[in-house]
Amino acid sequence: MGFDQQGPLVICVSPGLNGRWDVSEKGQDVPLASFDDKEDAYAYATQLTKSKQDATVLIEDEEGFSPLPAEDKDAMRRPRS
Repeated sequence: MGFDQQGPLVICVSPGLNGRWDVSEKGQDVPLASFDDKEDAYAYATQLTKSKQDATVLIEDEEGFSPLPAEDKDAMRRPRS
């Protein structure tokens, strides 16, 4: 599904190659972008979802993917503990 198609948009932030963080659309193999910092990847993913209603950002960590809480979408630049 592309950004111009119907349906909810799901953007995933996950560890990539060489210690970078990849931002990709769910179901796509090629990342949309890669970042050195996790916070920059969060910010980019959140910006992508602002143009689509019901869009979601999923963050991958040691336990798998989890949705980014709505109240945290504006606090992307805070490091996670």
